[in-house]
Amino acid sequence: MSNRYHVLQHRRLAAAILVGLSAPGLAFAGSMTDAESRTQEAPSDTPVANAAEAAPAKTLDKVEVTGSRIKRADMEGPSPVVVISAEDIRKQGYSTISEALQTLTQFNGDVVAGEWNADSSQPDASFLNLRGLGVGYQLILLNGKRMTEYAASSGAASTGVSVGSIPAAAVERIEVLNGGASAIYGSDAVAGVVNIVTKDNWEGQHLRIRGGGTTRGGGDTGQIQLSGGKAWDRGSLTYAFEQLNREPILSGQRGNIIRTGMNAPGNVGTNKPTFGLDTALMDGGYNANYWMNQAGQLIYAADTDPDTAADALAYSCYNADPQYFPMYWSADDDLPAACGNANYYDGDTLANKYNKTSGYVAARYWFNDNIEGYGQALVQYSKSEAAHRTSMYLYNAGSAYDVNIGQFEYWRALNPNTMGGAPMRIWEESTISANVGVRGTLGNRFDWDASLSISRDEMKSRWKQLLTDRVHHFLFGEPVGSVDGSPLYEIDPAVLFGPVGPEQYASMVDTIRNKNLSQTSQAQVVFSGPLFSLPAGEVQMAAVAEASHSKYELRPDARSVSTYEGADRTFNHTGVIGGGPRDRYGVGVELRIPVFSRLTANVAGRWDKYNDISDVDDATTWQASLEWRPTDNLLIRASHQTSFMAPNIMWLYGEPVTNYDDYITNEYLCRVNGLDLSTTAGMSQCGSQYTQGAWYVEGGNNTRLHEETATSNGLGVVWDITDNLSISADYWDIDLKGKSQYLDKATLLSANSDCLLGARIDGTPVDPNSAACALYASYVQRDAEGNVTEYFLDAINQAGVRTKGYDASLRYAWATEALGNFSLNAGMSRTLDYDVKVTNGDPWEDYMPCSYSSTYSCGSQPVAFRTRTNWTLSWNRGAWAGSLYGYRNGARVNYQATDHLASYVQWNANLSKQLTDKLRLGVDVTNLLDEYGPKDETMTWYPFYQNIYGIQGRAIYVNLDITF
Repeated sequence: MSNRYHVLQHRRLAAAILVGLSAPGLAFAGSMTDAESRTQEAPSDTPVANAAEAAPAKTLDKVEVTGSRIKRADMEGPSPVVVISAEDIRKQGYSTISEALQTLTQFNGDVVAGEWNADSSQPDASFLNLRGLGVGYQLILLNGKRMTEYAASSGAASTGVSVGSIPAAAVERIEVLNGGASAIYGSDAVAGVVNIVTKDNWEGQHLRIRGGGTTRGGGDTGQIQLSGGKAWDRGSLTYAFEQLNREPILSGQRGNIIRTGMNAPGNVGTNKPTFGLDTALMDGGYNANYWMNQAGQLIYAADTDPDTAADALAYSCYNADPQYFPMYWSADDDLPAACGNANYYDGDTLANKYNKTSGYVAARYWFNDNIEGYGQALVQYSKSEAAHRTSMYLYNAGSAYDVNIGQFEYWRALNPNTMGGAPMRIWEESTISANVGVRGTLGNRFDWDASLSISRDEMKSRWKQLLTDRVHHFLFGEPVGSVDGSPLYEIDPAVLFGPVGPEQYASMVDTIRNKNLSQTSQAQVVFSGPLFSLPAGEVQMAAVAEASHSKYELRPDARSVSTYEGADRTFNHTGVIGGGPRDRYGVGVELRIPVFSRLTANVAGRWDKYNDISDVDDATTWQASLEWRPTDNLLIRASHQTSFMAPNIMWLYGEPVTNYDDYITNEYLCRVNGLDLSTTAGMSQCGSQYTQGAWYVEGGNNTRLHEETATSNGLGVVWDITDNLSISADYWDIDLKGKSQYLDKATLLSANSDCLLGARIDGTPVDPNSAACALYASYVQRDAEGNVTEYFLDAINQAGVRTKGYDASLRYAWATEALGNFSLNAGMSRTLDYDVKVTNGDPWEDYMPCSYSSTYSCGSQPVAFRTRTNWTLSWNRGAWAGSLYGYRNGARVNYQATDHLASYVQWNANLSKQLTDKLRLGVDVTNLLDEYGPKDETMTWYPFYQNIYGIQGRAIYVNLDITF
């Protein structure tokens, strides 16, 4: 290895040390030392003039950096790697690693679930979505070992590895590789690799106590972190414990952005409330309403004078609940047509109540000078609670008839306030990630490492759920006959429009219990070292062989499965069921070749074999890259790699779900009959006049899916302008073929309508003879009049997705005698293009201007923000230290894809003081200016807000750090 190589490496290392230690005493490393390095930091009151003074250069041990199994002494290599240290997470003001990763600039895809986003199926999943490709397109590693997938799913498209189970107390750093790496790691490494590295070989004790909450209410947080370790001549023991408790945030606590009732968009300044989950009794054609008058009799609004009908409506609403009010379908309507409940969402959970207990231990032991044993284990138990409104909505499931009015439709939104609050759903998650291994050296030349690992996630959930037979019995009584196979009732208006209290509600529910499991076990052997010498240096090699077994099981309550035929099946809830095994084997090799003193080539290849029910058999991937250092402080890099991804295990093993859908909006008939669906009035009329029911089949053992393949390229530069100033810029592109894409109902029916009519709603032409249209037609069955009789929801291998963009970063550190030491880190990512081709032969479609609305746009919004930027300004002087962290999300297409929402900026700040040698007190403020995302006036339903921007608002936390 050349001396010039060491110069560049030492400069970058020195700059990193200056940045990392510019806040002495604040950093965890300031109180706990790495037992191998044991370096001393500069006194906190001594100004640092330059990087050389900050940390004298010393010979470094080579380490393995994400993106290669060949150990090296420098962080910068042929592919860009972003490193987030435990101290970075603290400077940003966050409590968890998932919060910090959410603001990663490369994370520009839509967010799925998360600790601050309540979800009925995946309550606390924290997924990543790099480059907008999707949840499963980045490989998540824990200490270089695969983690198992999150043990809950609302469908195959939202199944992936969650980082929410990893406590911040155990994390030393997170390495994010930007680019494909299947030739090194195998499947999933398409958009990048995230390797979470835990603390190891530390000595000392550290306790952090943190508490605080949001200034608008909710989200109160308490956190205790205890970390420590002991090292001796032949080994070490490191441990961490964390307890994190959070209170929920409710919709009623965010009235500034979550608007309901009279404040719904379109109603400002009017006395016509058009929003509030409604209660109504209508004839079978949805043409007119029945209301109960004060005599307890049903009257048919269409055959009654308007004043009498309005009086009956007002009485029906008030009698059902004093908080109900007459509601208009549209602000343009002359008469109200339903009972609205503006308080229906007040108790809705926006962020779950969340309690998590985590423990971590790592041990190392040297058997002799050449062989070391090691092991790590991380366990976590969490309990989440959330109130969900789906258990508060009643209706007749399927066709129903009354002896007096014939076929009818009835629905009612119960008022959670009269129930003592909406029913709570409870999830309990237990995870364990552990590995044991032996490593050493051979002939004082080669390194070897043999390990076994297991990752397991178990999710149990339970809640009070409405049951179909009990709901129908309460609402309609016992059937007195049947009509064409549908039940015939003699309904009681006093029940349908009468009060429903806790006792009546309890008679309709029962506790359901679900249990899910996800597990991955792996055996791995890695062998690396120098092969031989060339004039420019040694040729380095790394080889890997591994085998793994995975299984995934979703086992919902038997009464919630679509094939369950009992009368007591769950009401308004269908469980996701499925699962199965997968075996994987892989071997790979990579070489690092010094071509010239300033030019290094890297090549790698890998073969993977899969055993499951899919058509995937094996896959071969390769990559090649160059590192050119024309000067001591300049690196130019280029890479090309191929990647692949096996079909998500839920695509393969998800069992088919058969349901009857009561509420299909037949967009095709709306447009045939002249409705303008580009307007809110047109959409409202379409939804009220062209709604029908149909059977549908969702998913089910899709063995036709093949593997997805990708090629990606990178070209970048890293320039150490001075010892304290460094910049980088990297171009990237990804071309993905055969992307598995789920055909959701809204997208399918809207696209099928476009094909039948030859144009989208906005007038964009669509070729009815295209392969895409033929595909959509195969999933939708209609009768001669255009009514949907049946449809299927399944996954397909799209022809392709291609995207490109660039990343940039800046690091700068400076010192002053009067003001102290400063450092600035900034990063930016911009997506230039994102194109999709559904089937071969179709043209590429630009998805950058798309929203996730299937009615107004493409039905998919893969790129949440075209540009993302973040920055951290750190400062310390004497006993004081502080930082200012910010991030910016660029413009985003609004829901109806008619315009762009403005960019969004959030600032976090912290300030702390070293009170004694062992005690530091600090304050963190996240969302310093209490900013929320821009309002999207095209979202005309709850919550009238794109929650990708977050709903926490300003939060203030106090931290106490104790070293002992």
